[in-house]
Amino acid sequence: MERLEVLSLGADVLPEYKLQAPRIHKWTILHYSPFKAVWDWLILLLVIHTAIFTPYSAAFLLNDQEEEKRLECGYSCNPLAIVDLIVDIMFIIDIIINFRTTYVNENDEVVSHPAKIAIHYFKGWFLIDIVAAIPFDLLIFRSGSDEVKDNF
Repeated sequence: MERLEVLSLGADVLPEYKLQAPRIHKWTILHYSPFKAVWDWLILLLVIHTAIFTPYSAAFLLNDQEEEKRLECGYSCNPLAIVDLIVDIMFIIDIIINFRTTYVNENDEVVSHPAKIAIHYFKGWFLIDIVAAIPFDLLIFRSGSDEVKDNF
């Protein structure tokens, strides 16, 4: 019977912060909400996509003909570039969501004050997230730089 209670996640198994009804500010997202769980899985899939597709694209899809085509018709001609742009936008949205997501402090209390959330995020993953979200391919294309071709 005890095993069934653990699988059902009854009130005696849940962490105390999930049993409390925290007072949250407007536009604040609970870190254990279904939306946040789905969002985190989506971001994980996008990170895996980026980790696999970026090296593949750099190794096999970038060539002089593609560069000339991109210069003639613009950045939006290539459907893969549009997908990359969408992924970059999703990473930026993730940063905004992380600024509004509660966390549990060392006293097992849910922190929902926006300023405390922002400070906690700045001290943690913010720097990594912002560097990962910078669309370097857009910056290189917009600057009209030939550095990438000159190095090969």
